[in-house]
Amino acid sequence: MRSLGNIKSLNIKAIVIIIALISSMHTAAQEKAQTKFLGKLKGFTTKTVDFIGYVLNDIDTLYVEKSKYNLTVRPAYSYSYENYILGTTGNTGQGIGIVPDSRNVLRLNFGWRWLIVGYSIDLQKNRPLKEFNTSLYSTRFGLDLLYRKGSEGYHVNEMSGLYNGNEGALDKQPLEDVLTVKQLGVGLHYAFNKRFSYSAAYGQTTIQRASAGSLVVGAGYNWQEFTFDHARIESATTTPLHNELLFDKTAYNDISISVGYAYNWVFARNMLAGISVEPAISYKHAKQQYSEENRMQHSIAMDFTTRAALLYNNNRYYAGASYESHAYCYHKKPLYMANEFGVLEIYAGFYFWRRK
Repeated sequence: MRSLGNIKSLNIKAIVIIIALISSMHTAAQEKAQTKFLGKLKGFTTKTVDFIGYVLNDIDTLYVEKSKYNLTVRPAYSYSYENYILGTTGNTGQGIGIVPDSRNVLRLNFGWRWLIVGYSIDLQKNRPLKEFNTSLYSTRFGLDLLYRKGSEGYHVNEMSGLYNGNEGALDKQPLEDVLTVKQLGVGLHYAFNKRFSYSAAYGQTTIQRASAGSLVVGAGYNWQEFTFDHARIESATTTPLHNELLFDKTAYNDISISVGYAYNWVFARNMLAGISVEPAISYKHAKQQYSEENRMQHSIAMDFTTRAALLYNNNRYYAGASYESHAYCYHKKPLYMANEFGVLEIYAGFYFWRRK
């Protein structure tokens, strides 16, 4: 009996040892497979990041020179403007031009390579405008981000087809606070030519050493909302407003695709003049609120983005000016709405913390 018990005990121990060996072999196989998978994932991620970096920043060093420094400080002054046109087409067409006060801002910008952040001081504090407008540039890629909200200071500066031809009456009775606007937008654009650098003209993270241009393609999304106080205008005119202009609020989503051209002209050592024109075909889906009904409208129109720059950059110090303009149009006969905003910036700065 004892020998039989010993045999059973040995069998149980052998089974336990075999199970432990199989389990350890399975665990080792799992760890090996996991290590192999993580290695492949790391390799794929590295290659993907390198490819994206190549696409965004691939340059011809005979034409474009990278900045030798990591950081920059750039104080700047900017002047911004807006204008809006609401109107109708036809023989009895009417038009209303609306503008806010211009905006003057002092900025102090800090940049790390392509990323720039800053602090702004509005020199006209009485204007209630909330705004975030920035552009990020790699060598061949650009990203525009925009948020704006203005509620006061929008006044009528021009009319046509109203006052029975006596538009001079507008000077005697100015019409204030007739429009509230909101806007949110994002835009992407890409330059194909590696001899051309967006950031040389508009971001100061590279230097264009020889003249070059490039075909530019882009895509964008823009949301805009207009609240219109037409009663204020009606009370001051002798001609009734067209029914299409009696909306209380209009909001539309704008999806656009652009094809344009950009050129950087190096006209002297360390001197650069740049220009970029990007017309876009846009699809707009609008919702209009009238006193008695809401309307859903669709429209295809043209939008435009224009940039220009003039600067001196010796890869240690730089100074210059840049201009950027965005124009949008909505047209669904007989109603049309167009608006534009632009920014002129004058700046000077320097680099520090040399790259290794």
